Amino acid sequence: MSRRRKLFPTDHGLTVRMLAAAVLTPLVVLAALAVIVLIAPVKLLIGIGIAAVVGIVSSVRARAEAVRGRELTPAEAPELHAVVERLCVVADLPKPRIVVEAERQPNSWVVSVGRDNARLHVTRGLLDRLDAHELEAVVGHELAHIAHRDATVMTLVGGPGAVLVGGGARMARGGWWPMQIGALIAWAIGKVAGLGTLALSRYREFAADAGAVALTGNPAALAAALMKVSEGVVAVPSRDLRAVAARDPFHLLPVAEAKSRLLATHPTLQARIARLERLESRLQTFRP
Repeated sequence: MSRRRKLFPTDHGLTVRMLAAAVLTPLVVLAALAVIVLIAPVKLLIGIGIAAVVGIVSSVRARAEAVRGRELTPAEAPELHAVVERLCVVADLPKPRIVVEAERQPNSWVVSVGRDNARLHVTRGLLDRLDAHELEAVVGHELAHIAHRDATVMTLVGGPGAVLVGGGARMARGGWWPMQIGALIAWAIGKVAGLGTLALSRYREFAADAGAVALTGNPAALAAALMKVSEGVVAVPSRDLRAVAARDPFHLLPVAEAKSRLLATHPTLQARIARLERLESRLQTFRP
């Protein structure tokens, strides 16, 4: 068994739920589209197709615009680079590039295509707010996402639904009526599929928290970091948060409040803290 497999053991309960969400979500999209192809007139199919194309273009453009940060060199942030290098050695992972975002809200996230091509994003607000142990725990959480290939999995599972929602919302605002109806159908299919994607996102946050504890052995530090990030997000004006809310599925903590638990990208802060407290209790049992 590799060192990575030992550090990130399988949580069978989470694995079953993640597999169910990952498999059922794209199946919902495919099944709905298959039914519509069989029964809908050609005009509506054209509207759905155009909405999908618009959604793909919008998604690619949004991804390109999202990269605004500046890469940090080891000379600029030696302590942060040292923490990342050490945890990468422990986790048997390639070191990601480190990018700092000039944002006041404290947060972090990873952008990756596989484990060998990853970027760790941290905001200036996060670096200013956390102490060394808390920052290490947050880095461990993000490296666990890389180890689990979460960014790739979430893109593959959630991509089709997100494309239909984005394109449908844009195309439904006006134009030829069959195109508007087709766009609304595309939007509805994407919204239904998105429920499975959101469930998968919540489960993977629990797994990344457990991975951070495995890497650092310090559940209390991650719990403290989550509390500080939550307090820091609340302190930032809402107008500054709206611009970054689209990244919430990849954030350490979301900046936009969900209208219901079904629509949340993350588990509640209370649920995450409770799990970390249980992990701390287990560690205390085995410590001399």
